Amino acid sequence: MQFNIEANVEQPEPDEPSFPSGRYDTVAKSVIQRDPDDLIRFSLGIPDAEVIRILETEQPVVNWYLADSFIHAKVRGKEVIVHLELQTHDSTEIPMPRRVAGYVGLGIRTFGMPIYSHVIYFHPNAGLNDPGEYVQDGQAYEITIKYKAIRFCEIEGQDILDERLKGLIPFAPLMKPPAEMDSKEWLRHCVEVAETVPMDAADKPNYLASMAILCNVIFNFNDIREIIPEEILMQSEVVQYFKEQGIQQGIQQGARESIIEGILELLEFKFSARGVQDLKPMLENVENLQRLKELRREALGADSLEIFRQVLLENKN
Repeated sequence: MQFNIEANVEQPEPDEPSFPSGRYDTVAKSVIQRDPDDLIRFSLGIPDAEVIRILETEQPVVNWYLADSFIHAKVRGKEVIVHLELQTHDSTEIPMPRRVAGYVGLGIRTFGMPIYSHVIYFHPNAGLNDPGEYVQDGQAYEITIKYKAIRFCEIEGQDILDERLKGLIPFAPLMKPPAEMDSKEWLRHCVEVAETVPMDAADKPNYLASMAILCNVIFNFNDIREIIPEEILMQSEVVQYFKEQGIQQGIQQGARESIIEGILELLEFKFSARGVQDLKPMLENVENLQRLKELRREALGADSLEIFRQVLLENKN
């Protein structure tokens, strides 16, 4: 069986589980957690920066804002927090300067240390208009928060490969290739270098699978699969995790659809077909499977279609 990791070029075959949309964040964070030193030294531009520990971002004050990575580090003898925000594309709902200002403020409050903040853009079209600062103008209430906006496509990828920077090589296909290489040759070259990076044999499939998923931001997965054999990808815990997630999501979605159809059929049987299908969009907005089961019981006991409609409206509110 073939597994599709491509979201924006090819559609998956009907019987193929597609991977979750948040796969890039998930994989990038795992790469950071495995080899954080190279990435913070690269981001800071300080070769002797030293990681002390990866900080949990599950604590409520951080998780509310979904910051990607906070790393406790020592920079020039001073303990700081290095914040890495990973962006596949531009932030559209909330402008990135506002988001970073929130992360920095919460980071200072939570950790009580200086925050060195970075936004790293994966796609070549992303980050073009990021000013690298949040500015609030106002007499006696001025606020300025500066951060580094890093666009992988502006980084000379060959330099990363030449230095054998293990923590950055999975991102290398997103970087600028040598002038004489086309994109597919560049991808092949990156994979060849990745295969030479010293590590336990058991870790290599995960390393290559992480590269495959990350470079799928700009590369067609058919090209990736041609260069990284699928049997290697299928050995990785990374791909197996997303495969399982896709199957579980498919099962849950199928169960939701079945319950919704059952509710509609029950209502049509009890109250005639008129007006019943108007409720379908409202039912489809109910994400929680358990709540749908409760609504099925409500439909069974409802004395009129209008009473059930009111129950649905209360659920919406």
